[in-house]
Amino acid sequence: MSEKVFLTGASGRIGRNVLDGLLAEGYSVRALVHRGKDGFPADPRVDVFAGDILDRESFRRGMEGCAYAVHLAAAWDMFPPAVFEKDNDQLFDSVIRGTYNLLEVCRFLKGFKGLVYASTDAVYATGPRHFVEPITEKTELKPSRFYALAKIACETLCKQYGNLYGLPWLVVRICWALRPQELLRVFSYEFWEGAMSEEDRSRLKPKIGDGKGLFAPLCADGSSGVDHIADPMDIAAGIVRAVVKYRQGLGGTFNLAGPAPFRYLDVIEKPAKRLGLEWDCARIQGIEPYELRNDRAIGVLGYAPAWTMERMLEKAVDERLAANYGGRS
Repeated sequence: MSEKVFLTGASGRIGRNVLDGLLAEGYSVRALVHRGKDGFPADPRVDVFAGDILDRESFRRGMEGCAYAVHLAAAWDMFPPAVFEKDNDQLFDSVIRGTYNLLEVCRFLKGFKGLVYASTDAVYATGPRHFVEPITEKTELKPSRFYALAKIACETLCKQYGNLYGLPWLVVRICWALRPQELLRVFSYEFWEGAMSEEDRSRLKPKIGDGKGLFAPLCADGSSGVDHIADPMDIAAGIVRAVVKYRQGLGGTFNLAGPAPFRYLDVIEKPAKRLGLEWDCARIQGIEPYELRNDRAIGVLGYAPAWTMERMLEKAVDERLAANYGGRS
């Protein structure tokens, strides 16, 4: 009989890929969903379980017979307007209380082999923070918003439940993981508009606003903005590797990111040309270049991210063209 994995956030951009990856590795999956049960494979190894991370009894029923748990579910804001980012009470419940409920159930579960907790690179304050060297798991944690603070609190809970109760745990710190059309939104004027000068807003909105063009952010010194974004399939593959490699005593923390960071000015011209759009750039307040290193995950977990930014953008443009122009490129 295959080992069973309890998966929260199973219907999300990463979770659905994790589910498929676990099945491919021979696991069965009990997928916790908050709302609809549609869209999951008709596979006898998949048990879709309706529940709520704030209802500990949901976890207790769902975790019965599971050897592992992968906890992805939490409120997460990426695009304006960032509703949850402004509501600390909501974040406390969905991030901290939800994780606490799961840990409380896991520590009493017979035969439980390990929890994989999904944290975020926001714990390093990527974006606004200046880094003098690439980010590793030893880089000082320094949250710039409550969401990241909540994730740090949960990482600490996992570690200290391990110390206090012997609960095996593993944390993955995930960078931005975006679907193709979400990725194109990061190259939109509207995504960056709030951090531009009034002069640049007046100049750029008529030209590339409302989907008329693409945008590349610049740092304060005029150099290209730099980000580190991953395809959800890469991140999911890393999480699956964490489950596969899990054994008592492995534990620890692992960064999961795309193959390399990218410069916006290096990658924007090709998608703009293929989409038949203009592009422009402007200085954005409070962004700093950074690189999230995957070395530990590659060496220990066998993580092998394959989706470069160029490849991700090509896929995003292909989807956009297929939707708008019947596949012409």
